[in-house]
Amino acid sequence: MIVPGYLFGGYALSFVLLWIAAWAERRSSVLAAIFHLLCGITVSLTTLYWFFASMSVPQWAWYGVPLVVAALLTWRGWRQQHWVKRVDSSGEASFGFLPRHGLAVPRDHPDPWPSRATVEFTHHGHRLLGIEYSTESPYRDENFRRKSKLAEALGSICSVVELRIPKAPALTISPKLKAFAPEHFTPLEDMRITRNQFSWLRPDTTLHEFETDPEFDRRFSVYTSDPDFAREMLTGEVRELLLNDRFFRVHQVAFREDALWTTDTGGLTEDRMFDNSRKLAVLAAAVPSRVWEKWANDRHFRSISTSADTRYDAWIGQRGGFLRTPLNRRRDARDRQPVTSISLTARTLIALALLAIGVGPAVNSIAVLTRLAPQVQATVTRVSEGGTRHCVTTSGGLSCTADRAEIDATYEQDGGIREITADWSRSELPARGTVVEVAVGPLWGHPAYQLGSMYSALDVLGALIWVLPGLLLIKRTYFPSVPRRTRKKREALART
Repeated sequence: MIVPGYLFGGYALSFVLLWIAAWAERRSSVLAAIFHLLCGITVSLTTLYWFFASMSVPQWAWYGVPLVVAALLTWRGWRQQHWVKRVDSSGEASFGFLPRHGLAVPRDHPDPWPSRATVEFTHHGHRLLGIEYSTESPYRDENFRRKSKLAEALGSICSVVELRIPKAPALTISPKLKAFAPEHFTPLEDMRITRNQFSWLRPDTTLHEFETDPEFDRRFSVYTSDPDFAREMLTGEVRELLLNDRFFRVHQVAFREDALWTTDTGGLTEDRMFDNSRKLAVLAAAVPSRVWEKWANDRHFRSISTSADTRYDAWIGQRGGFLRTPLNRRRDARDRQPVTSISLTARTLIALALLAIGVGPAVNSIAVLTRLAPQVQATVTRVSEGGTRHCVTTSGGLSCTADRAEIDATYEQDGGIREITADWSRSELPARGTVVEVAVGPLWGHPAYQLGSMYSALDVLGALIWVLPGLLLIKRTYFPSVPRRTRKKREALART
């Protein structure tokens, strides 16, 4: 019989090992490979345990499956770690800005933060730059060295993605917290906004607040060094894009000189580089041509930006693999955030673990309730009246439960003797040695139930506590619906 703690704990440990492997990719390729191997072995053995508890598993599977899964995960880690080489990157920044204490400083700054990784390449006519860096303490003495290393390990790694544009004045656009209150409560979006603020790089120049219209100002804060530039850049089309695109609802963006950029808390992964740069390209294409002509005397960038194919399939290609590419295309069309490989793996493992815990008891109980479960004649070998109280202390006082009355019995099946334990009504307990008729569940452990008792219905309700969250997680991950707020906005636009 499956022990839920082993199953759930195994998949949870697999997710933790996969997360550690991703964290180690920029530190040590050997360390990342070790954790990918451990993750593959753990998830394989957990799955085999699940199958072994309900069916026969060949001996070779205990060795072959973990090795195959571990090899696939190790290959995935190597592919992610070396993605920079596949995009023909120059490895040095030829435009844009560098990070330093929350500011975007020029490339010739004497003391920028050291970058952990730099990638620059051309994609669909746009020159793109990505930098991964770690935030540093302003203190440089020895007392802070170990603490800064610890802070880095705990998550001070950030990344900035930049897109080359004609020279322009400074302008920042930042989403506001609780912008939809009180009509809509958006804790997840507010959490992402707060998280991304830790990595935000503000232009290293004097900025002044700029207001456009009440609806836009309610959602975004705009600061600029040139109000005329902000006024002409933030056209109705640009504001509509910023208001309706889920990326700009949680990410800050900035223009200055020859770069348009956004930042994220976390490493510079291949997913982040291409997802973020795609949104920057979409924003650049929405800016009117007169803006580039007036402030940069550039008449060609508009045609470059509008000719770039920013559709998901064209920009991302097959980098997400056969599963994530169509999935993220579907999520993008429904105004949902794309999922990374780690996020998809974690969601899938958690959903499978929840379903593995709940599906067996649910099927068994429903089979008994619908009288589809086989009924057998069993001989009682032990009788327990139950009633033993088990109490724990809670904030509201003692919380107590009592054991159910139950019987142990044996019956013959396929030429062998099987042992069962069944909950029983205390007023109808049979004597030892009595032959009773019980219903036996068809799956996983084959639990027995007293005919006509309510225990099977109670077990169905208990199993649904696991099954429903698992199904909901699968639905929200693989088959998401359009958010209600977005759906209402689209319906309003369709009516007009």
